Formats: sequence, structure tokens, C-alpha cells
Amino acid sequence: MLKTIFVILLGLQSAQAVETWPHGARAAVSLAYDDALDSQLDHALPALQRHGLKATFYLALANAPVRRRLAEWRAAAQRGHELGNHTLFHQCSASTPGHAWVEAHRNLDTTSVAQMLDQVRLANTLLQAIDGKRERTFNAPCFEQQAAGQSYWPAIRDEFVALRTAGIAPVGLTGAQLIALVKEQGAQGGVVNLVFHGVGGDYLAVSDEAHDELLCFLAAHRDQYWTDTYLNIVRHQRGAKPGWVLDWADEFDGDALDTRKWVAELAGHGYGNNEMQFYTARKENLRVEGGKLVIEARKESYQGKQYTSARLKTAGLMERQYGRFEARIKVPRGQGIWPAFWMLGGDIDKAGWPRSGEIDIMENIGKEPGIVHGTLHGPGYSGEKGFGAPSQLPHGQRYADGFHVFAVEWEPGEIRWYRDGQHYHTAQPQMVNGEWVFEHPFFVLLNLAVGGYWPGYPDADTLFPQVMLVDYVRVYRKED
Repeated sequence: MLKTIFVILLGLQSAQAVETWPHGARAAVSLAYDDALDSQLDHALPALQRHGLKATFYLALANAPVRRRLAEWRAAAQRGHELGNHTLFHQCSASTPGHAWVEAHRNLDTTSVAQMLDQVRLANTLLQAIDGKRERTFNAPCFEQQAAGQSYWPAIRDEFVALRTAGIAPVGLTGAQLIALVKEQGAQGGVVNLVFHGVGGDYLAVSDEAHDELLCFLAAHRDQYWTDTYLNIVRHQRGAKPGWVLDWADEFDGDALDTRKWVAELAGHGYGNNEMQFYTARKENLRVEGGKLVIEARKESYQGKQYTSARLKTAGLMERQYGRFEARIKVPRGQGIWPAFWMLGGDIDKAGWPRSGEIDIMENIGKEPGIVHGTLHGPGYSGEKGFGAPSQLPHGQRYADGFHVFAVEWEPGEIRWYRDGQHYHTAQPQMVNGEWVFEHPFFVLLNLAVGGYWPGYPDADTLFPQVMLVDYVRVYRKED
């Protein structure tokens, strides 16, 4: 049997993926082993130890090998492997095609969100009793997120460092095929996620020989591939900014927007720019799927407008004075299309614009596919007079062809702009043609506008729908 499941995971999107891995490696590799199977202890774990590699074992705690071989799982944790949460009972949906094996008392279709929350909390308690650790990651059985028709991920996300949205299950592949898979995905510079079940036995298996061939390759190419637990990889991704400490983040796990972090605006008044869209919170325009925030602009008649899209803000939920504000985004492309990642002063309702201040971390207009703009707006330097600079990709590359990391670092008296780690613009009080209004809290916005005075308007060549993808938004504070 040859079965390979491809689903996108954090950090694995395109050749423009920008990550800095330990020891100068080009990519990270996460080896995961699901369900707590005998063959993992008999074959996978000894091979990992032989080659000096670390992995994550996602334990379904009611499975017999956990009870029978508890000391061996504890020893694995002591050797530096992660014991991840795979629930107590490995609930999957019986209504999914091919899931006739799902037992009635372990049917995710009849399990409530509250029951899943209780279950993963108890599983975490049991795992802590095994390995003594409080922090770990979660992997959903069968990669399914719906309990009784409702996503249970929003309820459990605060219990974990990360929810692993998916991975690649390389069932039946040879060693050469596994290595080719790592090379192909590793060339993109992100995270290669392999999710094994049986190794040389049990089910959904790869052979012991193929598995060992892969590990031998990874061990021999440590300078190119950093192999570690998923917990350590996520920690590295979220905290690998020298001098900064993670303060707030949304990794867009699960399949629903976290309304504790974001407010969706509902309006179509043009926002002073003569924009043509009506912003909605409908799934057609705004959703979370595949580990990404999706903002989709559509050509359709709605509330007197001919286009719809979405606009999110953290106003009243997350407002910060100073910090590093960063997002990994793939922008759309087309005449009249205007994606943005930006910030407004928290006092805008009282002070008004532009006295509240505006920090445009990234704006792109469709007629400039290889350029993004970073701009500051305040009294005396707003609108077309804003204090900004462009960042252009080399060799005719287009931003819409891949993901890029956009950031500002904001400190007292200075704001710096970065694209893919490259510093391209700085603002200080003496540089702007007016009052400096950037020493108070701001909130974050993400939106995809259609039309406006600056980008112009869609023409016959503009295709719809247009999609803006956001991998994550992270806010860091200065290290004490």
C-alpha cells in the first residue's frame, strides 16, 4: 500500500520562506510518531538513538502499549524526545469515508467540544505524570478537528504550546522516496513534517530499513537539516529574534478565527480612500484553514457594493506601545488589489486620524507586483505625503509568488521596517515633517481592499476571487 497525505503545516509554503535555523541549516525536520505503537519503541526509538536524532511521540494514552511499556516512554522523554498529546481515546469521525473501524464510544461525531477539552486536559495531566513536563504540543487523531460538527480547537488551543495542523504521512515509501521528500520540501526553507505510524510493524507502516535509511541521511546532513522535536522547532520559530521576547501571537491553528484576539469590521463606507468593497465576517471572505488566515476578496453584489472582502483589528483586545510586530504573508496580485498589514493608534476614536498615528508595516498595490511600502502617517505627513520607503524584490520577482515576512521594530523615538529580515526604512522624530505621535499604544490591522485612489481600480484583467494568506502574526517585547 502506498498512501501519502499532504497537508500544509507551519513554515512550509514557498521558496521565499524565511527562517533562520540552528547551525545554519537550510530547513528544519520534525519527525513525529502517532498513536503510541509497539513498533515505535521496538524499531523507531532505537534508530533515533543510534543516529542521535530527536522526535515527537504523540501518545493516545488509552492504547495498550502505553500501559504495558510506561517505563520505556518515560525513558524516551528523559533522552530528550517529546511526548505529545494525541488525546486519551483517539477519537475520529465515523462518518469519514474509510472509517468503519471507528468504535461507537470513540466516535468524534458524537463527542462534544466540552468532552474533548476534558479529555485533552486529563491527557496532559497523565503525560506530565510520565515525563514531568508542563509544555507540549498536540496532534489531532486522523487530522480531524470537528467534534459533533463543531471545531474543538479553539477550546483547547490555550492548553498547548502549539497545535500541529497537519503533516505528511509517508505510508509505504522507500528510504530513497523519504529522502527525496525531505530534499524537495527542505528546499523551501521551512519545516518538513513527517508523521509516522508503524515502523517495521503495526499499521500504516514504513519498513524498518526505509526508516533507518532516512535517519542515516538526516544524521549525515545535519549542516543542512536541523532535526528536533516539534516543541523545540516551534519554540525556535517563535523566539528566535535576538533581544526580543514573544509577547502575543496568533498562529491561526484550527479552523476558526480566535475572537479573543481579533475583531472583524463590518462596513463599506470607503474608508476615506474611495475603496469599493464591503467588509464582512462571512466564511466566503474570512476564515482559518490549513494553518492560515484567509482573507478573500470577491466580486459580488453585497450591501450596495460590487465587491466583498474582510478587515480585522486587535483594537480593545491587544494594544501595545513599542515592540516588534511581525507577520508572514502571501499577498494576492491584480490591478486594484490592496493588501495591508498595519497599525493605528489606540486613541483614534478620540484623537482622530492622522493625529492618532498610523504605521503601515506592509502595503502592496496590484500595479506594483514586486514592491511593498512601509509608511508612517501623522499630522503634517499623511496620505500621499506619508513618510515611507519601498522594498523591491530583485530580478523581477513578485510578492504574490510566495510568502514573505514583514516587520517593524518600534522603540522610543525610532521605528524600523524589515522585509524578509532586511532593514529598508527608518523613521525618527526629526525625520518627519510634523508632530511625532508614536509614543502611545497601537493596535494591529489586516485587510484586503479593492480599489482606492492610490491602487486604482480593478480592470478587465483583474481576476476574482483574490486571496491574502497570513501564516502568523507575532508581537515581541524588548528583552528585560
